[in-house]
Amino acid sequence: MGLLKKFFAGAALLGSAVGAFAVTVNNPVIWSDSPDPSIVRVEGNYYMVTTTMHYAPGIPIFKSTDLAQWRTIGYVYETLTNNDNMNLNGGKDAYGKGSWASSIRYREKDGYYYVLTPSYTTNKTHLYKTKDIEGGPWSEVQLPFYHDPSLFFDDDGTAWVFYGSGDQISYVQLNDDASGVKAGGKSGKVGGVSVNKITGKGDRDYYVQQEGSHMEKVNGEYYLFTISWPAGACRTEIVYRSKNLLDGFTGRIFLQDNGVAQGGIFDTPDGKWYALLFRDSGPIGRISHLVPTVWKDGWPQPEGGSKKAPATLDLPSEVEPGYGMVTSDDFDGDELPLEWQWNHNPDNSKWKLADGKLRITTGRTDARITSVKNMLTQRTFGPKCVGRTLVDGSNMNDGDVAGLAAWQDNKGMVAITKESGSYKVVMYSGTKDGEKREASENLSGSKVYLRVDFDIPVDKGTASFYYSEDGSSWKKIGTNVSLSFDLHMFVGNRFGLFNWATKTAGGSVDFDWFKIGVDANDEIYLDGAGAEPIPQTAHNATQTPWALPGQIEAEDFDDPGKGKGGPSYSDKDSENRACTGDKVSECSDYRKDTGVDLYKKSGDRIVVGYIQKDEWLEYTINVTKAGDYTLFAAVASDGGSSFKLSLDGKDLTEDIAVPAAKKDGDSEEQNFDDYNKVNANVVLPAGEHILRFTATADWFDIDYFNFAEGKDATDPAPIGTTSIRDIRMVVGGQQNYRVFNLNGNLLGIVNSNGADIVNVTRDFVKQSGMYIVKPVRGGLVHKISVTK
Repeated sequence: MGLLKKFFAGAALLGSAVGAFAVTVNNPVIWSDSPDPSIVRVEGNYYMVTTTMHYAPGIPIFKSTDLAQWRTIGYVYETLTNNDNMNLNGGKDAYGKGSWASSIRYREKDGYYYVLTPSYTTNKTHLYKTKDIEGGPWSEVQLPFYHDPSLFFDDDGTAWVFYGSGDQISYVQLNDDASGVKAGGKSGKVGGVSVNKITGKGDRDYYVQQEGSHMEKVNGEYYLFTISWPAGACRTEIVYRSKNLLDGFTGRIFLQDNGVAQGGIFDTPDGKWYALLFRDSGPIGRISHLVPTVWKDGWPQPEGGSKKAPATLDLPSEVEPGYGMVTSDDFDGDELPLEWQWNHNPDNSKWKLADGKLRITTGRTDARITSVKNMLTQRTFGPKCVGRTLVDGSNMNDGDVAGLAAWQDNKGMVAITKESGSYKVVMYSGTKDGEKREASENLSGSKVYLRVDFDIPVDKGTASFYYSEDGSSWKKIGTNVSLSFDLHMFVGNRFGLFNWATKTAGGSVDFDWFKIGVDANDEIYLDGAGAEPIPQTAHNATQTPWALPGQIEAEDFDDPGKGKGGPSYSDKDSENRACTGDKVSECSDYRKDTGVDLYKKSGDRIVVGYIQKDEWLEYTINVTKAGDYTLFAAVASDGGSSFKLSLDGKDLTEDIAVPAAKKDGDSEEQNFDDYNKVNANVVLPAGEHILRFTATADWFDIDYFNFAEGKDATDPAPIGTTSIRDIRMVVGGQQNYRVFNLNGNLLGIVNSNGADIVNVTRDFVKQSGMYIVKPVRGGLVHKISVTK
């Protein structure tokens, strides 16, 4: 693909077919900027395109075989157009313009893949086609400008574009071979389409009345999907239905939930249906949600009938690190990995890869960072991500500023600069109107490590900035930048490598590498995009897998590797909570660089604490003999907590409840110094495996796991043999129960641990009422009345 690395999907996309479901994944399935997704399935492969705006190359093509793991396999074009806007010349730019919502289709009749995209920079609609979607080349024809167009090929061989905004949607007929608008062909408004009829509102009662067309044909009927944003409501997905292509449509709301909308539906080889839609989510950008879809009376609707996007869904595999959207890069190849895009068209004479470095040379001076050429960017991903680089400024000119940016309109930069022959590290903040230097510190030499930390949960975000002269001791510089999603750029925040000349052109800097991960120690290397992956290893002196049967201390989770499968833990923040505020007496510096919350309990023992839902830890184990085992775990909670174990990505247990520990018997006061023992029967295969501990509810501690051979085995550390010095261990038989209210809503799963299920239920629900309690694996159903 010219100056970008070609990607051979066979070596990297190893996901299984969608028909086999093994893993529960969270929505959004792509927590990274992926606006206006359009998707097509060809046999067992799914191809998706998203909006590019001002970045180049443009219209990324993502591929998946399982809807969980996506990878960039190419781009439709390297250059949308060579005008002053896309080239950042003459004071012009294409921010927020370039290429907008695209439509991808495969036409079995001629074997071509088609991608249609409108541009507010060229004021044209560009229609590209190729027979080789992974290798190209792509040919292009230009059509009149059509807003948010959907390309559609009917069974009779005709070709159409559905487009526009407002109460109605427009259409135009193309030549049958899609080579242009058909002379004398049909055009007009789609009959029966009226968003006002569906919402009951007038033309002025919307933030966005209607746009984002996606036309589909299923079982001989036509379905037109659009997005509307009525005043006083969220972004809403609309569906229209007709037996005729151009008229007779009736409509209804397909999904109205937290702004998840805009996209179409597609099927899997085994007959399942999904909608792929996005949500405007603040600084991270617009992120993609997958919605299982069913059919009722000829209408598609979200599974469950709630008109909502599910928080979780089952897919064959976990998502890629960084959602497959980003990768670290050692710049040791001949071409850049496909995860990189330039901010506008690059000046290819002013950058090169050589000697394992990326060199960017300035070709002119610029008053604003927004007009600087050859900024190289990658997406961010949520909820947290960190990027870092090593910059060598030996060949800078005075006034040059080069480094790493948090890139959107509300921006921040940490950089090296050369002033009067000396080097400094500087931090800038900025808006679309200008930049401001916030901090400056002297450097001892011309090399510096730079780092930007993004904290970008949904709808908000901040970036913080760091530097180091040795690569290990990081110092914060300047101020945190409050991030935004500004419509001027109209894309999510990105990392950007840049070299900015303010006085004299011709200076250059070398970037040794770029590392990206979930924290400052993580390095995501996607297959085919740089260094070979390095697997995680057991955290002990010999890096030997933990032998089972036996005991594993919870704090001895694996040391992370690098690349795919490299992360060995996930914590929702980067600090140890035991080392903050008034808790410093509990603070442990054991594995302090991980950010996992480890603290001291009674002497030299260390436990994992302050555990929150969806945090996880992994352990490399070696099972000496296949068969039945009994798991015992020492845990503490104030009630309502739970966890599960999985092996090699497959659930090993159901949710195991962590019962509340009370002070002084019947006292209501909670006590995290009273540990309970919970147990469960599991079946383990022989050999080496990855054991994952996942929290399924908030706020509990865990000290260790112990696996004893045999089903319903005897606890190797019973009462009287405390595992935590001076901490009471409460041991009992294990039984899981599902707790429901009288409306039939599942409130959670509890574990009796040999205690009276009435008391366990009371401790769990914490409020009076009537509850239904059912054993998970069958047995007597209880109806329990709780009074306070």
